Amino acid sequence: MNLNYKLEIMNTSHQPVMLNTAINNLNIISDGTYIDCTFGRGGHSKKILNKIGLNGKLIAIDKDQEAEYCARKNFKNDKRFIFERSNFSNILNIVEKHNQSKKVNGILLDLGVSSPQLDNAERGFSFMKEGPLDMRMDTSSNLTALAWLREADVKEISIVLKKYGEEKYSYKISKSIKKALEENLLHTTVDLSKVINECYPKRTSYKKNPATKSFQAIRIFINKELQELEKILDDCLKIMEIGGRLVVISFHSLEDRIVKNFINNHSTNKNIISKLPIKNISQNLNLKKVKTPLNATQEEIKENIRARSAKIRVAERI
Repeated sequence: MNLNYKLEIMNTSHQPVMLNTAINNLNIISDGTYIDCTFGRGGHSKKILNKIGLNGKLIAIDKDQEAEYCARKNFKNDKRFIFERSNFSNILNIVEKHNQSKKVNGILLDLGVSSPQLDNAERGFSFMKEGPLDMRMDTSSNLTALAWLREADVKEISIVLKKYGEEKYSYKISKSIKKALEENLLHTTVDLSKVINECYPKRTSYKKNPATKSFQAIRIFINKELQELEKILDDCLKIMEIGGRLVVISFHSLEDRIVKNFINNHSTNKNIISKLPIKNISQNLNLKKVKTPLNATQEEIKENIRARSAKIRVAERI
């Protein structure tokens, strides 16, 4: 990381989506222990630190090298703050390492790719800016998007686009991707966007760029985002104190469905017929739904267009 780029990271101003709603729903107590599982540029962490007292603790996690640099520079003098560069699916080990009680009072998950990652063309997340076909959230990983596209066959790519992007032209796009690779015409994000767009029927305009779903699918797949999400949700139950809150911000239906089903499966709001002879049913009820899905206000959407697709779900440990 060169000096100019470090300064650029340091000066990046990023307002997280639905910031106040997310933090308020953590129900923060002064001496509590909290986990910001997706540190990003520290917007949520800063807000949490402003609410906890001298005996409170915040553990922040992110697998992004840029996030680590930001955390260590901006919060290095705050003894309440601990940063771990890691996958958030390692949450059990991280909590055991840094918290003697092995329990926490709140967990925040802000899923998907962050705005700073999208804005940096060199990361390869955006089809709007030309950059390498990278898409790695953890830059120490060897598998870039381009490397995977070269290794995978048409069927595998098609399955990924369909499963993680719900892309109806998945097979056609997959064939075109492999053809472009064979002809040495696929190197950058703009190249991939062009290949995808040419697979769509010609119209004057689309509500979303046709490349949106495929870029999402490839990113989710190479970063194993949904598998990590399922693991951390299960682990959250093991480390949350009674009364502790889980707050999850999601940006697409695949993430939200996993979170919704998880909360429903462990929630006291299940539709259980009282007269059925089910014994010890309460043993499986670990959560209470606190809110129905919360959406951004029009004002928040106006300030940050990403808020348009954001949903917050909240559950409390019982």
